[in-house]
Amino acid sequence: MLKYILVILTLLFPGFNTSGKSIAFEDTLQGFRFDRNQRSVRIPAKIRNNLVVIPIQINDSPPLTFILDTGVNTTILTEPAIANFFGFPIDEVVYVLGLGNEGIVEAGMSKGLTFKMRGITGYNMDLIIIPEGVLTFSEYFGFPVHGIIGNDFFKKFPVRINYRANTVMIYREPTYRIRRRSHVIPIEFENNKPYIDVFIKGDNTTKQDTLQLLLDMGASNPVFLNSTYKDFTEERIPSYLGKGLSGELKGEMGRLQRISIGEIDIEEPLVAYPSYDFMQTSNISFQWEGILGAEILRRFHVIIDYQSSSLILRKNHDFNKDFRSNLSGMDIIAQGIRFNEFVVNHVRINSVAFEAGIKAGDKLLSVNRDQLSRMTIDEVIGLFNQSPGTVLHLQLQRDNHIYQQTIRLREDI
Repeated sequence: MLKYILVILTLLFPGFNTSGKSIAFEDTLQGFRFDRNQRSVRIPAKIRNNLVVIPIQINDSPPLTFILDTGVNTTILTEPAIANFFGFPIDEVVYVLGLGNEGIVEAGMSKGLTFKMRGITGYNMDLIIIPEGVLTFSEYFGFPVHGIIGNDFFKKFPVRINYRANTVMIYREPTYRIRRRSHVIPIEFENNKPYIDVFIKGDNTTKQDTLQLLLDMGASNPVFLNSTYKDFTEERIPSYLGKGLSGELKGEMGRLQRISIGEIDIEEPLVAYPSYDFMQTSNISFQWEGILGAEILRRFHVIIDYQSSSLILRKNHDFNKDFRSNLSGMDIIAQGIRFNEFVVNHVRINSVAFEAGIKAGDKLLSVNRDQLSRMTIDEVIGLFNQSPGTVLHLQLQRDNHIYQQTIRLREDI
């Protein structure tokens, strides 16, 4: 499961301006606007690892792909070569801080840009440009992904996400229809980020509480909780939780008995607890109780309406699917020009892959004699997401040595 970023804080150097132009724009038109007088715009999306990616054009660039993420404020470009090629100026230096083990990242900010998507234009937009090699998403998605867009977009329009149809509907005003069996959940905002109250019941009946969780479309796991709440689950396993802006994120995973969002009960979701060491960096601590992620959201038809401070949820056909951990214990990424070379990125301790001697850096060549070079990363990961007990015969390469291994998928949580 991929969790690419948890929290981003941006701190600007006041008055630092490398371009020589004024930071204050004479043109007062700023932010996203509909290009025509229409009620809504439908945008096709790609959804991988529960994360939603939409096309956006910046100035004269071709369409780029950005992850929709309610957990960030300013739009972020993670591929600085794009900025260099199309001449996005660096107007300010900013510090960007996220969960992980590598501290604060110094980045540039470009101002006064134009963002375009189908039927919508963003004027005088800011863009944080992350340095080369800090964070890349393409190897997790199996196609080029260039950045993240969040509060800049959500603060302007109600947004409906259909995870099953791979579409995003943007409404100019809150004129959408609330369907029967929908649940309207109040949103509270802190530092421009959305929070909702969620009742948490641990695997021990004595452990339960209502916590304020960050609504984070950019978290692919179901629930993250602050490590101070680890006693909600007595049984936990050490886990690799993903890669964030400030490095890799590690911790533990367990399984809750239930969470409740309003009147909606969700049974036995997985929960991740980032290690305490990853919750602080450079003497700055992250003060949050937890995160509600996209593995929960994708089980609903979702409307996120910042203007009305509402999250609207209606169950879809995925609602009752089991929450499964990584049954093989391997995290896999796609490499190569065509993203058809599949490499083990991490192996969980005491997992079936660990017991089989598979190591990070090993290249997967085939599964049950099916050559993986003909597959997408979604298809490859799907092979490892089959039912517990499924036997897989693997061919792998380590350095110049090709070897065979057999694993039986197992649920460890």
